[in-house]
Amino acid sequence: MNLPRVGHIAFLNCAPHLHGLEMRRGSDRMHLQPGVPSALNRQILAGELDISPMSSIEYLRNAADLCLLPDLGIASDGPVMSIALVSSVPPTSLDGARVGLTSTSATSWVLAKILLREWWGVSPVFVPEMPGTSGLRGLSDPAPVRKDEATDPLVARLLIGDPALRALWKPEPGMWTIDLGQEWTRYTGQSMVYAVWAARRAYAERHPETVAEVAAILTQARDAGLRDAPALARRLAPLEKLPASLLERYFSTLHYGFGTRELDGLNAFADGAVRVGDLQSVPRLAWIASGTVATAA
Repeated sequence: MNLPRVGHIAFLNCAPHLHGLEMRRGSDRMHLQPGVPSALNRQILAGELDISPMSSIEYLRNAADLCLLPDLGIASDGPVMSIALVSSVPPTSLDGARVGLTSTSATSWVLAKILLREWWGVSPVFVPEMPGTSGLRGLSDPAPVRKDEATDPLVARLLIGDPALRALWKPEPGMWTIDLGQEWTRYTGQSMVYAVWAARRAYAERHPETVAEVAAILTQARDAGLRDAPALARRLAPLEKLPASLLERYFSTLHYGFGTRELDGLNAFADGAVRVGDLQSVPRLAWIASGTVATAA
């Protein structure tokens, strides 16, 4: 039988999974295909991957064709440390202001929209940005200034990944630097799910045992990687140019499972995405359970 084609995100928040796969056997039971989240989303939806991590919003938009792998996700229940709104004014003063939203993370984009409109009660002008625009003018790591910014500059930006980690670790004086995972939990009382692991439903229905085996391998790799988080943080610290203690705290802050609380958080996020117009309706979710595909009632 052909080995399952499994996507993998080579980003810092997925480092425990990859580290665990390097430490343990099991990766020979699949074809691992690395890629950025947007590319992996496209590939699994096009049938070029069988199983992959997916951004939450893209999973929700395509849930009818997918099923969740159990106990695998990327979530926070409070601070996330790697998604930040950096603003020159308080968020409650951003009504009508230009806010840059990264094009690299659709889930973070929707999260920012929900919080700005519903938690802080403002309606900014959202400006899509390409990768590399990581900060506001005046920050220590400024972004390139576009022509239209010369007369109408951005007032705030959404940062994800390393730029957000750095901004929250050492906030720029005079700037509002806000962890959006923490604000989501304050607003909703729920956890926030940024990514899930999903299989194409047609593949899972044909090969449920294979999907269950891959899920077990990935779960074991995650657990092994998290147990070795101090060593992983020390290894990555010189590459990321961040303290090992910060990276270790980051890995322990993120939640890498998917249980009842994460399911409730994902449904709350879906509700919010519908309200801000980024999702048509809250879908029925399906997942692999005991070797079969189960659908929520």
